Amino acid sequence: MANWTHHDAFRATLAAGAILTAGICLAQQPAKFEAAAIKPGDKNHLGALVQRGPAGGQFRMTNVPLKQWVEMGLSVPDYALKAPSWLETTTFDLNAKLPTTLNQYSQAEMMKALLIERFGLKWHEEPGTASGYELVADKKVMLQPATLTERLLGSGGRSSGPTLVAGANMTMPQLAEMLGTVLGKPVIDATHISGGYDLRVQWRPDSDAQAAEQKRYGVDVDSLPGSVFTAVQEKLGLRLQPAKVPSKLIVVDHINNQPTEN
Repeated sequence: MANWTHHDAFRATLAAGAILTAGICLAQQPAKFEAAAIKPGDKNHLGALVQRGPAGGQFRMTNVPLKQWVEMGLSVPDYALKAPSWLETTTFDLNAKLPTTLNQYSQAEMMKALLIERFGLKWHEEPGTASGYELVADKKVMLQPATLTERLLGSGGRSSGPTLVAGANMTMPQLAEMLGTVLGKPVIDATHISGGYDLRVQWRPDSDAQAAEQKRYGVDVDSLPGSVFTAVQEKLGLRLQPAKVPSKLIVVDHINNQPTEN
């Protein structure tokens, strides 16, 4: 067995520390696209398209306004972003290669890093208020408590769309957040109701085309409440009331109107 001196032990400790530090730094590095090509969008192209492949695959955006790039990178909803108006009409295409390891935060991290590096994005946060809604209890609350199994397992599944909010073992703050996403405005929980609940709220689409599409899938559209406000009140015994609510604002201080070269 080899004899270690104090100097040997000290050098080994330093080496181990260096390896550990390198591992921590590597783990803390934000996700980045492995390669990214950006070009101006086509002004004659109608609509925008985002396509994301699996880890190691391609991530493509076509004709997407730069404002949406910022919203994606900073994980901020439209109502909470203060930015130059030209971001809404300036579009770009992106063709990027995804890293081989991804998590639920990777897309935002990659977009943020890309915007900082290629567009010189700078921003700051400030407290503020926004026009939104309070979710409050109405005269008769009609909530179905989550089952014991669901409560023991913790948070359940979620699903939402333009005319649907549903979930298992959902808390009132979680419901408020999902309603805010649907409405495009902040919603805060003011029900004072605790616990988890199994919820499903669906309402009629605004357009005839969407209604026809849902009918093809067997949805009895005509029997659905006419709006999300009516559905929340009739199905859950809750109410969405307009209010000025606290909202963190993201203010864009600087962003270039053209990216650096590919």
